[in-house]
Amino acid sequence: MRFQITEEMKKRIFVNSCSLIIPLLLFMFFNQFEQIKDFVNTIFVICFPFVFGVAIAFLLYNPQNWLEKKLFENSKFSASKKRLLSTLLTFLIVLVILALLCATIIPSIIDSILTFAQNISDYTENFTHYAYTIANSLNISTQDIQLWTENLRIVETLTDTVTSTLPKLATYSYGFVRGIINFILAVVSGFYILLDREKLIRVIKKLNYSIFNLDTAKGLNFWIIDVKTVFEQYIVGNIIDSTIIGITCYIGTLILQIPYAPMIGLIVGVTNLIPVFGPFLGAIPVIVILLLINPISALIFAIFILILQQIDGNVIKPIVLGDKLGMSGFWILFSVTIGGGLFGVLGMFLGVPVFALFYSALREYSNLRLKSKHLEI
Repeated sequence: MRFQITEEMKKRIFVNSCSLIIPLLLFMFFNQFEQIKDFVNTIFVICFPFVFGVAIAFLLYNPQNWLEKKLFENSKFSASKKRLLSTLLTFLIVLVILALLCATIIPSIIDSILTFAQNISDYTENFTHYAYTIANSLNISTQDIQLWTENLRIVETLTDTVTSTLPKLATYSYGFVRGIINFILAVVSGFYILLDREKLIRVIKKLNYSIFNLDTAKGLNFWIIDVKTVFEQYIVGNIIDSTIIGITCYIGTLILQIPYAPMIGLIVGVTNLIPVFGPFLGAIPVIVILLLINPISALIFAIFILILQQIDGNVIKPIVLGDKLGMSGFWILFSVTIGGGLFGVLGMFLGVPVFALFYSALREYSNLRLKSKHLEI
């Protein structure tokens, strides 16, 4: 019997392929017209709180759904009250966790950063002393070392940065206030999205089927399901993995008595969100900072972070993420590089799941074509 590629399969492959191709074409188009680009940026800034609200609802959907089923399944409350209570409880738990972070971890991180900034001149002198000691042992000219250390201009660079930043404090203050307002709007939006998600989904489905023909509407439904699956598996898993790495790094640096453990844990945890290059982006600045303080601490940290990254790649990531994207290391590296080149750090982070949709469509199409030809490769 000859294998047939159904219309449903074709729609799924087409829509997934468009997930990568259409954003690239739009980016290339908008990049050619500054006015259109500025207009799109303005619209994005206005809509950002609601986009952020969708992201919050997306991240909190599973915890909220679990609480609704486990805690209120056998209660006598109506379905709407169960949803309201479980949503309130989910946001309350998250806000308590954030409050604890703000009260404990964040002050220690700020204190580490301020202490480092205050001691930068002393660390520079220590580093210069180490450089002269090594130079003498290697018979290197002290004049060359002096010229090299002067060219570093660490103190001058820091001073210039602080001087140029002070006049912008008013702008930063305005940005901070606007950020707080956007965050509140995002939280409220996320709350209502979780509370009325079935109604919102029904409205979107009605809009989808009323605007597009039946085949296109079904294709968009497939795309939404695939996007939800890929992003849920990748982004949520990546956040969990990076949180584990950040906390582990913080505890490890405390045990090893490496200075500025909170700041180092934050840098390593945040940069670990970026696939492939993230561990290096986090480790290199930390090693440079520790070289200024104590080269021995820098060496110890380099060994520690190397071991930690091996544990992460071979133990933690496979447990948390698994092989859900179905892509080899080469394609992950490819998607991170292209995404970073086009959209910066955000592109490095989102390039993998976006490319995974296209890769899934290409793989599915290839398998279908091979089956239609009765080939096994």
